[in-house]
Amino acid sequence: SSGINAEYGGTGVAYAAVVYGGAILTVCPGGFSSYVQLAESYAPGAGVMLAIKSVVVWPLVYHTLNGFRHLAWDMGKGFKITELYRSGWTTFGASLALSFLLAAFL
Repeated sequence: SSGINAEYGGTGVAYAAVVYGGAILTVCPGGFSSYVQLAESYAPGAGVMLAIKSVVVWPLVYHTLNGFRHLAWDMGKGFKITELYRSGWTTFGASLALSFLLAAFL
């Protein structure tokens, strides 16, 4: 449970880095899309680009889903140790799957 909590904080930092990094790239010469095209030109294949996009979007998805988990805690739900582990691993697995799906469509 403490590992999942640390992961939540870490993804918050990564979330901020992605948002601020994207914002900075929008004001750089060429704009954000030119840097995405540059990354796509260096990637050896579509699978690698999908993996890169998944890694970039995962902190956003995990942090959002885990926020819903925290809202449930605010309502007094899910404090038994088995429920904590189940909801933690469910959040982790769902965030991986949703990140992959989002990356596939971005």
